[in-house]
Amino acid sequence: MNIIIEKPKLTSYQKDFLYNKSRFTITEASTKIGKTFAHIWGIYERAHEPWNKENYNHWWVAPVYSQAKIAFNRLKARIARTGIYKINESDLMITCPNGAIIHFKSADKPDNLYGEDVYTVIFDEAPRAKVEAFYALRSTITATGGIMKLIGNFGGIANWMHQLKEKTKNDPEYAYFKITAWDAVKEGILTRKEILQAQKDLPSKIFKQLYLAEEQETDDQLITFDSMRSLFTNEHAEKGERYITADIALHGSDKFAYAVWDGWRIIEFSEVAKMEAPEAEKLLKDLAVRFKVKRSNITYDADGLGAFLRGYLADAKPFNNGSTPFKQAGKNLNYKNLKSQCGYEFAEKVNAGEIMIDCEVDKSELFKELECLQSYELDKDGKLQLLPKIKIKEMIGHSPDKLDCLIMRMIFELKPGLQIFKPKPVSGLNWGG
Repeated sequence: MNIIIEKPKLTSYQKDFLYNKSRFTITEASTKIGKTFAHIWGIYERAHEPWNKENYNHWWVAPVYSQAKIAFNRLKARIARTGIYKINESDLMITCPNGAIIHFKSADKPDNLYGEDVYTVIFDEAPRAKVEAFYALRSTITATGGIMKLIGNFGGIANWMHQLKEKTKNDPEYAYFKITAWDAVKEGILTRKEILQAQKDLPSKIFKQLYLAEEQETDDQLITFDSMRSLFTNEHAEKGERYITADIALHGSDKFAYAVWDGWRIIEFSEVAKMEAPEAEKLLKDLAVRFKVKRSNITYDADGLGAFLRGYLADAKPFNNGSTPFKQAGKNLNYKNLKSQCGYEFAEKVNAGEIMIDCEVDKSELFKELECLQSYELDKDGKLQLLPKIKIKEMIGHSPDKLDCLIMRMIFELKPGLQIFKPKPVSGLNWGG
């Protein structure tokens, strides 16, 4: 059967991200610039290319079922009247006359995203989905060498899709595109009047994120982006007593992150592979000798596997995340636990520009974790708490070891001070002659 398909008129930027030669494209774009329409056309066109065979699959994936169904309905509305496509409403599947299948799927259960003969993946609103969904889809197209196009609004620098753009710097298999509302105005998709009105109607932060695809702090974020960048230029940060903070990762856990502090300057900051307790002990002792840090100025994550170090590091301070927070003079904040207290206090210190990182660090990886230092819903007792680690893992795909290591520094500032005895004056005593 010969089918004549009339190609839609595409903007220059739509052609760029659709027909780019890179296998993986990442498009962060303003709302309403035609990214969804263009990619629906893209998957439809791919399914009709002459190399297709019966049961060759092309997947449209969205974070939840309702979003996938919206895209399904948009394509169905354009092709249903032809009568030559088999449309499965319940499974959101469209079988083309050549036997190829366009399947609209939800990413809410990543284990359902493994399959065979998948040649195209369009991942719509990818920043709103779990990184595990990307892992599953990447595995699925391995056998076919299929392509993947990820699209969405700016989801934050910690978001896994945004982080993928780093690959475009040295991997020709990846290409990155940023499309703003003003690009759409130039192409006639949106009007200048509408964008200017949106700029008036919306808070600046929301406008920049939705229409300019720019990084903006969320309401829950505790450290600003400017403060993160200033960590490397705060030359005024004070030197002083030295400390070591360590987020322990023994065998079977995450990475072992440690920082050596000279007052409020980080002079060594690194991650090493997971290790056994004796090796962790040796590493910390060697660091203490090399940087002249007394044992009582070492703290380590004592929860879970880190508890094994209690017997090895006598006099070092175990950091128990869930323990009772310290009382603070002049503050009456109700924290859920010690980790929450240290997280909020650390953020305050960073935003004040009082900490400097005076050593080589992968900034993008660090910023990714620092952005995840966020407030979380109050617990049933109205106590302040941080975004749980399980939520952070969903956002960035791994444990925030560097972040945990850094906030532990505050335990040395919050520890109860020594009570100095001051005798009260006794009335009625006369020392005169």
